[in-house]
Amino acid sequence: MLYKARAGRRRTVVRAARACVACGLAGAMAAYSQPGTKRAKREGRTDTTDYFQGIDKIEYNNMASPSETTSYRYYNSTERIHSRPMEEWLKFSVSLTEFRSNGSDLRGRPTYTRPWDDGTNTLDNCKRCIKALFDFCTKLGVKYWTAFDSDLVPYTESWDENKTHWDDIVEYIQDMAQRSHVKLLWMAPDLHSHPRYAGGSFTSHDAATFVQAASQIKRCLEISHRLNAECFLLWPYREGYDSIYHTDVNREIKLFAKLMKITAEYKDRLNYRCQLLVMPYYNCNHGRGYNHYSHSMRSLLRDHEMVNMYMWDVTSCLYFLKNYNLDRYYKVCTPPGHHMFMANVYNMLGGVFMTNDVDQYDSKRLTLMMKCIVDQGTAPPGGVGLRLTPRRDGDLRDLATLHMKYIDAVAKGLRFACTLIAEQIFAKHIQQRYATYYSGFGSRLVSSDISMEECEEYYKKNQHHGEVTSSKAEQLDLVFQRYLDTCDHI
Repeated sequence: MLYKARAGRRRTVVRAARACVACGLAGAMAAYSQPGTKRAKREGRTDTTDYFQGIDKIEYNNMASPSETTSYRYYNSTERIHSRPMEEWLKFSVSLTEFRSNGSDLRGRPTYTRPWDDGTNTLDNCKRCIKALFDFCTKLGVKYWTAFDSDLVPYTESWDENKTHWDDIVEYIQDMAQRSHVKLLWMAPDLHSHPRYAGGSFTSHDAATFVQAASQIKRCLEISHRLNAECFLLWPYREGYDSIYHTDVNREIKLFAKLMKITAEYKDRLNYRCQLLVMPYYNCNHGRGYNHYSHSMRSLLRDHEMVNMYMWDVTSCLYFLKNYNLDRYYKVCTPPGHHMFMANVYNMLGGVFMTNDVDQYDSKRLTLMMKCIVDQGTAPPGGVGLRLTPRRDGDLRDLATLHMKYIDAVAKGLRFACTLIAEQIFAKHIQQRYATYYSGFGSRLVSSDISMEECEEYYKKNQHHGEVTSSKAEQLDLVFQRYLDTCDHI
């Protein structure tokens, strides 16, 4: 009997121990993510600080007086214009890179003191900057933001620590996006800031640097996929050569194409449906009125720096993409103007970016920019990116006002453009100017194969001895300007 009692007690103890172990394992397993599931959200991480206290959300008010600088006069996000809501045509995004600017320039130290940025290279500081950006977008009524990977996590040489940081920041951004309904439009790897990229990343002479760049792009693509970004951007900022006599240009160009190709292939293996974008080299670091140099000096510096860049304008970019069959993967981001028009002609326009170099008072330029987009039938996938920094002595109100006036200026250009299209201000003139191509031998030049002999034979029989036909460019330019000055349809 004594033996049976002891045996019973042993079985009870064993069962209790097994129950404790099972409970412990269950708790441990709950603390970690399972394959295909999300990690348990950490508590106590919500930042409720109002970094823009005193600045109300900017609303549309077309009756606002000139002295009222807290409302849009032309941008009404939900208003349908030319069969689409205005926010779909414009698709504005705010750049986290410029948002985190500290006010320093070539001749001056940092001047901004932001309540969210303590200047430390920590994950908490990155989170505060991201949270402030989401609040800022909400104030502006902008639904998209953009970022380089270096804006989101602090730099570290440890691979495991970097992975931990990314897991944490992705969860944080997903939580913020769910609350504010502000989406990531594009993400880009920072392939120009690291000291190892001083001589280029895509085209480095060191294979180890190429591998580092490829690894960074891979990680960035995976993060972009997890955050459901609509686009993925590559910016070959430092790809070029200093001196031709110590550079294997042919090798570097092939390396350039190789990295862009394997990037596109890896995106497809991820089953990540986004638009790949490439932004040719544009030196937009010198904002208008915010640095020591005059406009002419900035132009000279820019021309000198761009001479040896492999992708220094949209033409060299398009030729590069076409030559290596990359045009089926990538589209091009450009500033307003000639580069944008050329990209649009080849159906390669991926987005437009606005910097301080763009004059918001130039209604003609902005109207032609928006007419190009409306003629295309839809906004480019990369939208209209706002890469703006306020003056070095600006405060938070100036930061909001700067973005507001550019948004309003582009919205005004959209209204002008849609009116020009509806009233066919340009269409009638273009049709008259190219009238000889709509009939007779001219129509054959466009629609069928014509030989040199046929052209010569036609010229012999129809030699033109009249005066040169005027393009009436000056008259049309005056009509356009007066139309902008007096248009009452906006």
